[in-house]
Amino acid sequence: MKTLQQKIAFCLVLAVMFCLILAPLAAQGASQDTINSLTAKQENLREQKIALESELSALSKDEAKAVDQKVLLEQKINVLSQQIQVSQQTIQQLDQQITEKQTELAQAEEAEAAYEQVFRQRIRAMEERGNLSYFGVLFQAGSFSDLLDRMDVIAEVVEYDNQVMDQMAQAREAVANAKAGLEESQQRQQAVLAEQKGQQTQLQAEQAKVQTVLTQIQSQASRYGQDLAALEATEDQVAQELAQAEAAYAQQLEAERQAEAKRREEARRQEEARRQAAAQAAQQQQQKPQQNQGGSGSAGQDSSQSSGLLWPVPSSHRVSSPFGPRIHPITHQANFHRGIDIPAGYGADVKASLGGVVVISKYHSSYGNYVVVSHTNGMRTLYAHLSSRLVSPGETVRQGQTIGLIGSTGSSTGNHLHYETWTGSSSSSRTNPMNYF
Repeated sequence: MKTLQQKIAFCLVLAVMFCLILAPLAAQGASQDTINSLTAKQENLREQKIALESELSALSKDEAKAVDQKVLLEQKINVLSQQIQVSQQTIQQLDQQITEKQTELAQAEEAEAAYEQVFRQRIRAMEERGNLSYFGVLFQAGSFSDLLDRMDVIAEVVEYDNQVMDQMAQAREAVANAKAGLEESQQRQQAVLAEQKGQQTQLQAEQAKVQTVLTQIQSQASRYGQDLAALEATEDQVAQELAQAEAAYAQQLEAERQAEAKRREEARRQEEARRQAAAQAAQQQQQKPQQNQGGSGSAGQDSSQSSGLLWPVPSSHRVSSPFGPRIHPITHQANFHRGIDIPAGYGADVKASLGGVVVISKYHSSYGNYVVVSHTNGMRTLYAHLSSRLVSPGETVRQGQTIGLIGSTGSSTGNHLHYETWTGSSSSSRTNPMNYF
């Protein structure tokens, strides 16, 4: 009877072990996949940074290329900012992984203790048995059938003892592996933290370099004016980028719509099949057919938006350069300003003028870091020269949400927001933003 109780205890311990050890593995795998993806992304950014550094090195001794240096430095700063963000995401994933591995270790130690308890019970049982050997048990058989029964019992006891020893060894190995995995994750996290600190230091250094180059450009405006004007001449490319971005977004929405329609059709077919099966079953049982219940409805999103635009820079309401014909502040030549400039302090918030979908969030040699939001009323608003972009393409933003920070990236020599309103996706659709406030 005691052997049977020990077997039951062993089986229970084995079942608990499976629950304790296997449960955290799925979560750990998902976390590790994310970490691997972030590591690959970090490596890609590192390669981009190396390429930019090579280009900058070629320009470093050519003072005539100050504008080009500024553009490359800003691109490098964007890459460093992305690296810091990826490092932070990796650290968060490693935090989660460390927590999982700490839980795994605790569970493995708990399982090891359970196996040791079963092992100690077997040792006590053997001590209580004294010098009575397995052969002694066999020799005490009263008949041949009794001998066979005793042999079966001994074989089961031996098999049970071997299983206890094997499982205890596996439990100890699981503890060792859990400790090693935890230490590896902790060491990796420390390495990423150190790498992130280095990235932040380098970011500050590159930002200082941009300010030095910017001062050089400002002090010799006539010398670099034509280079800046050449950058601004590429602004028409934005219309093409916008059209491509909106086409890609429309294609994505159509794919999602078709997938949803397919899912609904499949659900309808399954429901119809279920109803037919229920009707047939009811008919066979000579019961009254159940009345179809249902009626589906979908709650549409509230697409209501403010009829007017929200001023995009809460900290400043001054317009330093209005929409329309002007004398360029750097080249001192007549040109047409396609938006309005709102000067503000570096890093000041830039708000979305209206709710909508971000269709562009990227760097452009003229606009610098810029964001375009498409609105359901057919308008687009553009926010340029940002020091930082806080939204991504495809993201839905609400009116008044902070989408970027004031800066002087691209063809700019001072901190301000270049703000445009478009009634369509072509270059000619730009209109005076002041008409909408």
